[in-house]
Amino acid sequence: MKKQQKTSNRGNVYDRIFKENAEYLFIPLIERQFSIKIKSFRALQEKFPRTMEREVDFLYQIEMEDGVEMLLHIEFQTTDEKGMLYRMMEYHSLIYGKYKLPIRHVVIYLGKGKAKMQTQLPSEEVFTGFDLINIHELDTTELLTSQVPEVILLALLSDHKQERTEAVLRLIVSRLKTVCSSEIELKKYLSQLILLARMRKFEKIANEIVENMPVIYDIEQDALYLKGIEKGIEKGIEKERQKVKKEQVEAIQKLQGMGLEETKIAEALSLSLDFVREVCAKIQS
Repeated sequence: MKKQQKTSNRGNVYDRIFKENAEYLFIPLIERQFSIKIKSFRALQEKFPRTMEREVDFLYQIEMEDGVEMLLHIEFQTTDEKGMLYRMMEYHSLIYGKYKLPIRHVVIYLGKGKAKMQTQLPSEEVFTGFDLINIHELDTTELLTSQVPEVILLALLSDHKQERTEAVLRLIVSRLKTVCSSEIELKKYLSQLILLARMRKFEKIANEIVENMPVIYDIEQDALYLKGIEKGIEKGIEKERQKVKKEQVEAIQKLQGMGLEETKIAEALSLSLDFVREVCAKIQS
């Protein structure tokens, strides 16, 4: 029972991560996967009231003359109910979910006059299935080139070989440092990265990478740097810039080792192509 509760709690954590990031993550992902452009959107009520326990009038399992088995569902109706079609659709979902057999639905109207209730769904209202996005099949490099932190995180769950996991994790952290605008924002996504790593059992290595890689920002945007306060601060800034450059060189080297082209590396790390070519040339020599 405790194990089941633990699994449920873990699932709730992942659900919360995805729900928190849904607008920034899944909407651009869906736009890209299905080549559509969403002009605007608004969130609707997420929780629906549980379906009331319904009792059908008559339900039979029948065998046709040709040997085909199916269900026959009959409802008697004394009023010309406007929403009857949607009630029958609800019945269909409940019945098929339980018996997994074709269903013939019949409503017998006992009221006076001619029934005007709708009996067939318009084509656009017919449920025919759903589109599927398999995160594991998405291209790792494309996700890493995104400017959206939530999309970059998905690179961990994408299509890459297990032996490349450490390199991918380091690139994700490097990209998050680049695109996040504040320490608070970066810490938020690094925490989510650790949680997502549990889904692939990479939590240990993810923790090591996050703990051992210092949080570095674009020092040139720092207010003290811009004001030029004290030469000592400028020296510290230069030291930090060298540290950033070293990390960039290491990231370029890893991506080159994965067989990525120089243009792709530049896009993934948000670096100039000239700088990437210079580093690659030095690595080769």
